[in-house]
Amino acid sequence: MDDKTRTQTRAVPQVPLKSLDTLWMQVGGTLCNLSCSHCFISCGPQNHSHAMMSLAQVRGYLEQAKQEGVQDYYITGGEVFINPEIFEILAAILEYGPLNVLTNATLITPAKARQLAGIRDAAEHPLQFRISMEHFDEAENDKVRGSGSYAKALTGLRNLAAEAFSPILTITRSWDEADDAVMETQFLEFLKTQNVPEPRIKVLPGFLLGRLEENERSYQEEERVTASCFENYDITQLQCATSRMATAKGVYVCPILVEEPSAKMGETIQDTLRPFPLAHSACYTCRVTGMTCKS
Repeated sequence: MDDKTRTQTRAVPQVPLKSLDTLWMQVGGTLCNLSCSHCFISCGPQNHSHAMMSLAQVRGYLEQAKQEGVQDYYITGGEVFINPEIFEILAAILEYGPLNVLTNATLITPAKARQLAGIRDAAEHPLQFRISMEHFDEAENDKVRGSGSYAKALTGLRNLAAEAFSPILTITRSWDEADDAVMETQFLEFLKTQNVPEPRIKVLPGFLLGRLEENERSYQEEERVTASCFENYDITQLQCATSRMATAKGVYVCPILVEEPSAKMGETIQDTLRPFPLAHSACYTCRVTGMTCKS
């Protein structure tokens, strides 16, 4: 390979914004009642890097999103149910489109589940939940999420199921990919035992950021996106070609990179309607796994 070819291969590709279909919002900030050992933004009870979003901030971004034709919405954290305005925020977003709520479910009591069902039943658009757990085995789950987290999450899951919600179970892969089919079957069977009306799961790869980087390893130099990664792959298949992430600190390219200053694209959604350079190693994980944060 000559120097020119090597330079072209190592050049940082840029992903264009094909269309802004999805808006993510960091409603819970980086505050969480858990401190999971693999959390890529190191959320926890003392992490104030990103503040919780206020209802007023959310409404502002919703109006900006409406101007760009956004089709659906996702909220995450931290833990969204720590936010004291969470129920008002859910109702507000559902005025604009379908909503997916990412949560660890540990704070969802029977009363909160009933309140959520009331919001769902009054809304024009669908409301869906994604619950994060690590394993159907209590000991395996609590090794990652902390003692007692399994029991609390299971209670929240059951409370939602009792109100006819079918939460999607989200798991970070901790097994070999060759075992995916077996593990997925076991997770689906587990959901059936919890009386979830429509059992579904989503398996995510680990991102070597935050606590996972501290506990395992950093990305290697060669684990980076280059132009050659897209020779037979449409770059607009990446989620950053169709989504953005709004926070209390401004708008970022995606949910994965909210702790990366270079990933902040502006203060408003309209500031971010430009290509983004795939310079971070986390972009490599998205490319090689084909993952999307969406349900």
